[in-house]
Amino acid sequence: MSFHATVRPILIVFQLFGQFPLRGVLSDKATRWQLRWCSFQTGLCAVLVVVGWFLCLVEYERLVVIGVNADNIIGPLFYLDVTVIMLLLVRVAYHWHTVVPKWEQIEALEVMQYNARERGTRSARRIRAVALLLLGLGFAEHMLSIGKTVYAKVDEAQFCHWDYSNLPEYYAQRAYGFVFRRLPYNFLFFVFLEYANTALTMVWTVQDVLIIMISDAIAGYFDRLNARIVFYSTVQVVASEKFWCEIHSDYVMICELLEHVMSICSPLLVVSCGTNLYLICYQLFHLVDKAFRCRTEKFIIMTVFTYFSLFCVILRTFLMLHHCSAVHEVARRPIKLCRRVPTSSWCSELERFYDFVRKSSIAISAMGLFRLTKRTMLTMLGAVITYELVMLHFAQSTANQGIVKECSPEEFSFEPKSQSRH
Repeated sequence: MSFHATVRPILIVFQLFGQFPLRGVLSDKATRWQLRWCSFQTGLCAVLVVVGWFLCLVEYERLVVIGVNADNIIGPLFYLDVTVIMLLLVRVAYHWHTVVPKWEQIEALEVMQYNARERGTRSARRIRAVALLLLGLGFAEHMLSIGKTVYAKVDEAQFCHWDYSNLPEYYAQRAYGFVFRRLPYNFLFFVFLEYANTALTMVWTVQDVLIIMISDAIAGYFDRLNARIVFYSTVQVVASEKFWCEIHSDYVMICELLEHVMSICSPLLVVSCGTNLYLICYQLFHLVDKAFRCRTEKFIIMTVFTYFSLFCVILRTFLMLHHCSAVHEVARRPIKLCRRVPTSSWCSELERFYDFVRKSSIAISAMGLFRLTKRTMLTMLGAVITYELVMLHFAQSTANQGIVKECSPEEFSFEPKSQSRH
């Protein structure tokens, strides 16, 4: 199964959230997958970007009113980050038509036909399962976040003795108060805001899933090349010069595909690593801060959400780094395989191929800033500890800022009427 046939169902899910606006993904021919500026997919994506920027400004104004601390600063940072990611996804979609011919050229190579049906089916099932798992966890995390917020707002109304006759309106006015200061409340607009917020939240998962699918496919190409080397290194090859010349040529073509794809996706990879690092630190900050202050959550759903959200971001980050580092591992494996070739089968073409792999630094690179290998995972672990200490220090210095008093209408657009106490 080809790469584009494998990822097509996942891209359809992307477009349900207004992401990766390629037109023609329902077609079997990947050459028809192109970005069209005048299309529903691109229009929906543009609307979400505008909403994201608007909500970013709203969150900024909110922090100007109530103050900034280590917890609430994520508000404007969230919308700023997801809108940047959406623009980067549009950039990838815009250049995707230049990648398709190279991908089809690689899949047409003779070496890729080696046990292609069995390997292709197994690889397609694995990558679809991983993608759907991450998308499902991301959606469940956001739904749990909404449920947590509803519980908190309802409890607030009971504590403050506020009366409300319409729960959706009350929730909208309390959760999106700064929005409805500018615009009159409307139920359909509130539903759209919830959809937009969900779609923007899913951008974090979409960017990692896209990187995982690309990395897995390229690692699979190197793996098939290695499988052929393993087979022919154990038998006597009659035309050894021709064989190793073809292996060398195929290897270079895969490297060129990797270089071309990463020239498009590298900015997205940099943002992904930075975002995941911050989210892990942010979720750990909540746990560490509560432990230091000996605080417990009022509702079980809040505790469940905290741990579930931390699990999701760690799992997503680990899978992304694992699949990216796998490209480096399988690309370097021919060095060990070539050493197993008998001396009698050694030739000049094999020598050239061996030297090329040994001297090359084949790995997924993030705009040349760093390469994703297994060592990168340890580096990020050290960075998490460092930035966690920075966040704790920032939290101590802003401990008395950004706190909204209970039953205060300061942060919201209206204060519900008090219940009758007779």
